Amino acid sequence: MFRKNSFIFLSLSLLLVFSCVSKSKYVELETRSNQTQAQLEQDKRNLQAQSEQDKRNFQEQISKLQSENNSLSNTVEALKAELSQEKLSVQQKEGQISELERTRREIESSLQEQIAQKDIKLEEIEGKLKVTFVDKILFDSGSVIIKPKGQEVLLKLADSFRDNKDQNIVVEGHTDEVQIGPALLDRFPTNWELSTARATAVVRFLQEKGNIEPQRLTASGFSFYRPVATNDTPEGRRENRRIEIILVPVR
Repeated sequence: MFRKNSFIFLSLSLLLVFSCVSKSKYVELETRSNQTQAQLEQDKRNLQAQSEQDKRNFQEQISKLQSENNSLSNTVEALKAELSQEKLSVQQKEGQISELERTRREIESSLQEQIAQKDIKLEEIEGKLKVTFVDKILFDSGSVIIKPKGQEVLLKLADSFRDNKDQNIVVEGHTDEVQIGPALLDRFPTNWELSTARATAVVRFLQEKGNIEPQRLTASGFSFYRPVATNDTPEGRRENRRIEIILVPVR
């Protein structure tokens, strides 16, 4: 009887021990499972947050690239417009040069005698054509009345200038530094007045007799302040007494 009771007691004890061990293991596993689940949930949230941040970063990069692309497109369009304008400007300049060359050839043909005698000089300076009348081909000393021979020459020039609408005409009067004589002081107190009056006389002739539009014409007088030669010799003073007619591109 004692042995039977001892066996039962031992069996109950073992069952209790095993039961405690199983419950402890269960609690441990449950705890680990909960922790694992919590970690998984946290990892999921972290991954979602990271994905959202990556998405925002990606969208920001796309936006930045689009902005840069738009800026580049605008720059390209601006460069195209600038290139087109430069091309047009070059074509216009080429046209002006071509027209200027045509005018020069016409003048050289119609005034070859005066050019050969060096009464008239032709020069091209920075895209401008300058016709210089030296000394008395246009005016007698102290006079502002254009001589008949000078009128003939100006009419030939007007024929060459008339159709060249892209060029304005500037007439400049120049003198030597010899002071105005007593007989002319009432009309021309200084060489300023004389040089300006001569330039104005040429402008009026080109308008009235040469049929040049007045809006294309300008008259200026410079007295003796822009010499092209010395005023110490008769030859130098002769060069300084001049009328210059300059073709200037219309702006």
